[in-house]
Amino acid sequence: MDDYVKKLVRELGEAINRALEDSDDIAEARERLRDAGHEVYLMLEATIVLGDLQPEEDRQPFSTVSVEQRLSQISHEDKQFLKSLNIKFDNND
Repeated sequence: MDDYVKKLVRELGEAINRALEDSDDIAEARERLRDAGHEVYLMLEATIVLGDLQPEEDRQPFSTVSVEQRLSQISHEDKQFLKSLNIKFDNND
């Protein structure tokens, strides 16, 4: 990741922090916890994933797959697991 992209990601993180700090809902919830006798430490983790944008003409169209084709790809073990959850996906079970 080049320095410019790192800068943009850092700016995004700072914007997220500001949004949390400025949130009235979060401030009120923290205050209620303090009133109940608890110190509040808020730690959040954000995962930012970057992907390269492809020009529209280079994108692959979504393939159309029938439900029957998808079901034929489910393993016996998967079918048994789904059955244990009372999930029925065909008339044969």
